[in-house]
Amino acid sequence: MSDTTGGQIEKSDSEESRDRRGSFFRFRKEGDSPVAHLDPEVGPRWTQSEADQEIRQFLVQLAGDRVLLQFDDPIQLAQENDLLLLFGPEEEEAFARLALRFPEETVATWATLLAGGDRSEAFGPRSRAERRDEASIERSLKLGFRRRALTVFGLFLLLIFGFFGVRRALQEQPVDRSERALRFESVLANQDLGDGEVFLSGRSPEAEPKLVVALDRLVAVATGDGLLEDRVQLSVSEGVLPLSRGSVFATVFEHGGGQVALLGPPGWTESACVRASVVTYLLRPLDVVLYESGDACPASVVGPNTRLTCVGSQVLIFAIEIPQGEVELVEGGIGWAEAVRVGIEFSVPGWEVLSLRGTIAVPIDDGEVGIPIFGGRSGEELLVDFGDQRTGICTMT
Repeated sequence: MSDTTGGQIEKSDSEESRDRRGSFFRFRKEGDSPVAHLDPEVGPRWTQSEADQEIRQFLVQLAGDRVLLQFDDPIQLAQENDLLLLFGPEEEEAFARLALRFPEETVATWATLLAGGDRSEAFGPRSRAERRDEASIERSLKLGFRRRALTVFGLFLLLIFGFFGVRRALQEQPVDRSERALRFESVLANQDLGDGEVFLSGRSPEAEPKLVVALDRLVAVATGDGLLEDRVQLSVSEGVLPLSRGSVFATVFEHGGGQVALLGPPGWTESACVRASVVTYLLRPLDVVLYESGDACPASVVGPNTRLTCVGSQVLIFAIEIPQGEVELVEGGIGWAEAVRVGIEFSVPGWEVLSLRGTIAVPIDDGEVGIPIFGGRSGEELLVDFGDQRTGICTMT
């Protein structure tokens, strides 16, 4: 029905539909079909929603300049706009190429729609090439499915073996590595330290030669936006490092617990950033400490501040925890303090990381090596001997 409002007659939905259908075939078909050139890429089947989106785009392109009633469902879009009337041999052939990637349910539905209820050869007789392509796609899909199944099965077996391997490792007694652990002389000698008076007086710090290392391993990463591995440098230009490689030596002592001692050129301790960590043989840290003089550390270098024990122009000694005997790890299992990693970190423009590092550890097959003990009171000057005529003086704090 029509209605009169303000002197104008508005058409009803049925009248608009009749007008639209009456003008449907007024559009002349010139040249090839608007969808004849469509040739979708060969690939796996689309999902239902992906297929619906491709069909809707096909229908809109097929309609050309015709005014359409818009619907999200491509079937409703085709039916309400009579677009099935536009399917001729060329359109059916183009749609058949598109249908190679439809889900089975979508193929069945549109085959029935286009065949008027008869699904046999619904998109027209397929060429030999189209049948061959469809068979090739089906083989590829089956092969891909088998590969995925084998991959999932392999991962499942890997998880099974991994589970039993970890359980067996947890059930078995861990390998005793106590002979490789860093141990104090007092522990090796079963010395009773009483109330700690031995640390307030006694011998001066004389390093064990087997536990002295030079900090000569360079770690350098230039600043930039590229990948980290692309910015790692094996060497730097002369003058970039504030200290030359191997000019600073490190060792460990016992003085009321573990101590890290460093000896270098005069004045190097005035602006020093040193980070040290006690680790197991798997590099699991048991203690990490940081010593900073002034604002020498880069912003990226963080850690708990250590307790300073003795300091001088060439010598720096600070506390670090070196557990004696086996240590129960919070994540399970046990470990031993087998190495102390020491690094001097530098803050230099143009470098994200710039440091000199070394690792103190008991040499293999050297038997029992004890960490030497030393004594001293606050304010007392000590002569620290690293061996090979390398000495320095520091004042106890």
